[in-house]
Amino acid sequence: MLIGLGWMYALSRDIGSYSATADLGQIAAEADIGLRDLEVSIRDHLVYGDDQSLLDATLRHDGIVERVALLDKAVADPADRASLTKVKGSLDAYWAAVQRVIAIRNARNAVLAGELEPLVAQARDRLSLLKSAGGVDSTALASDAAIAVLLMQEHLTRFLERRDPQDAGRMRAELANARGKLAEMNRYLWIAGTQQAITEVGQLLDRADGILTRLESAVAEEDTARSEGMAPNAAGIAANLTEIRQRAEARAGSLRSALAAGASGYATAALWTGGILLLVGLVAVWLIQRSVGRPVNAMASAVTAIAAGRTDVTLPALSGQDEIAAMARAVEILRDTSIESERRLEEAQALQDRLAREKDRAEADSVAKTNFLVNMGHELHGPLTDIVNSSQSLMSELHRFGADELATDVEHIQWTGEQLVSLVDALLDYAKIEAGTMDVVLQDFDINRLLVEVRERSMPAADLHGNSLDLAAAAGLGQMNSDFTKVRQALLNLLDNACKFTEGGSVTLAAEKTERDGGIWYRFTVSDTGRGFPAAQTGRLFQPFVQGAALTGGVSRRGAGLGLTLVGHYTAMLGGDIEVASEPGRGTRITLFLPATYSPPPADRPLQVGPPADAAPADPVGSGRPLLTVGALRPVAQLTP
Repeated sequence: MLIGLGWMYALSRDIGSYSATADLGQIAAEADIGLRDLEVSIRDHLVYGDDQSLLDATLRHDGIVERVALLDKAVADPADRASLTKVKGSLDAYWAAVQRVIAIRNARNAVLAGELEPLVAQARDRLSLLKSAGGVDSTALASDAAIAVLLMQEHLTRFLERRDPQDAGRMRAELANARGKLAEMNRYLWIAGTQQAITEVGQLLDRADGILTRLESAVAEEDTARSEGMAPNAAGIAANLTEIRQRAEARAGSLRSALAAGASGYATAALWTGGILLLVGLVAVWLIQRSVGRPVNAMASAVTAIAAGRTDVTLPALSGQDEIAAMARAVEILRDTSIESERRLEEAQALQDRLAREKDRAEADSVAKTNFLVNMGHELHGPLTDIVNSSQSLMSELHRFGADELATDVEHIQWTGEQLVSLVDALLDYAKIEAGTMDVVLQDFDINRLLVEVRERSMPAADLHGNSLDLAAAAGLGQMNSDFTKVRQALLNLLDNACKFTEGGSVTLAAEKTERDGGIWYRFTVSDTGRGFPAAQTGRLFQPFVQGAALTGGVSRRGAGLGLTLVGHYTAMLGGDIEVASEPGRGTRITLFLPATYSPPPADRPLQVGPPADAAPADPVGSGRPLLTVGALRPVAQLTP
């Protein structure tokens, strides 16, 4: 016994030394892994600029500091102490460089949002005034200068993202191009007031030149901080942590060998002791089996019967407070519980049957509702179409007879009739979608002509609420092979919503071509300066028969609440996706991503809101991605292609 206790004491001491050495290596390894995670979090923050990644980086830095503090308490070897001192210095220098890079990035973003973007907007406003100051030449020069300013801003965005000197050169070239167009315009235009406008635009371009120089300097300073402050210090931290870990692993290996040698002697003694204890145990088991085996076998038979579903079993009558009596009481509780479970199972089955019957009734009611919508839609569509056609004929006759005031009233009747026809068409489309009979009709159509058409058709709604309706799209966007009617109706529904919930503001329809997953896609964006809504309400806006005013607390508007619902279904049918960004009081931006060439989606995609995303999903047609995503309400110029 004393020999065993001596062996146990020696082993416990060696095991303690081995455990401390292994813990030291483990802490160093965790600090090394934490450094890599910290670099990933910092890289994410520099790419996306969100607060969550910065918070994550701060927490990871604090975790590394805690592990370094643990190492500081644990290391005793002089070499480890020297390496740890280097780790502390490199970590402080690395984190200081990170803070410097973040400060430079925040200052740069402030210059972009607070100086450059307002300056570009002012320059475009002045150039818009110059378009109508002269003839065709002045209009073309002003348009070219405005496009050059936009391209300068776009190349600046790419330069800030990719650090490509070619993007910086193109940015400067576009600024020079805008100045050249302005100088040429100065030679042609001599109408009063134009010289002042040209001078103002020139001054704005000079200020833009200075801002570009500051941004280029900020980029260079940030790259220097990253290359000279972050990279070498991170490498130094990793190298010194590796040295500490390797030395700890070497010491742990030596201690492991000593433990193996000591355990061998202890194992011999333990085998002899175990043999004796085994013999004693066999005798004890034989005695216990005689006194305990019979009641235990009886209870085992009872448990088997209960497991087979029988509850009419007889349990052995045992009294007392020992383990056997407690087991008998537990089996009795098990039997009572089985009886209660059977009763509840019968009640659950009855409830399930009732719910199934109610489900069948609900499905029948849904079919009846769909049939009612289809029948009523067809019954209303014909008379409403006759009203619109008759109003058009009557308005033409009244204009011919010179009764312009009456013609205006008839024109209002015609417009109201067209709105009712659109409402009936929306109800019919929704009924077809519910019935699963909506088809996709493919044809080739020009994007620019589509944009012009939907803008012209939405102008009355914009004028009704005192809004401006602008079109922002480059010429020559190309063609789509898709369902023209569904794409047009989706854009009309978005513009109608934007005009209804914006009073005396601006509505913008933008479109651009982009590349995704090796194919050509189009991004259509409808943005407004209206009242907006909380991001948490996004999913409800796309539910059928939900009015936007009910979510934002505004005045109820016309419509059945199907506009955004149909937009969602059309987008899903055409293989696209939707990004919604809105804030109360700041307006709303809804973006449709549609493939240039239609291909059937692999599976149905429900109208549900996915997690927030800064950009469109990488797999927009995959069944595993949500149809709707919530984005940040950023300016259109900052959207990632």
